[in-house]
Amino acid sequence: MMSNRDQPDRSNPEDQLAEFEKRLSAKIESRNAEDRKYDRPKQGWAIGMRYGTEFLVGVLVGAAVGFLIDSLFDTSPFGLLIGTLLGFGAGTVNVVRAAKELSERARRDQ
Repeated sequence: MMSNRDQPDRSNPEDQLAEFEKRLSAKIESRNAEDRKYDRPKQGWAIGMRYGTEFLVGVLVGAAVGFLIDSLFDTSPFGLLIGTLLGFGAGTVNVVRAAKELSERARRDQ
């Protein structure tokens, strides 16, 4: 059983303020920890979307250029195939470039 000496003196305003600040700090820290927990997936989702978009745009642009070449020179389907393969390569290079950029930024932030 606790004696009265172990509990803060609630009649003293300074003790009340110190106890309130302690509770408030604990609550703020727990809320910040909760916020940090939910920030991680958003960041991961954003990175994944960026990589996917970089790759998809490369492939689509390559395929569009290949289709345009097929239309102009009547070389169907070789322009589309070569353009898609070149777009695949360009998309891969874009993803690697984006990954290096994010990796360097994370290293600087540490």
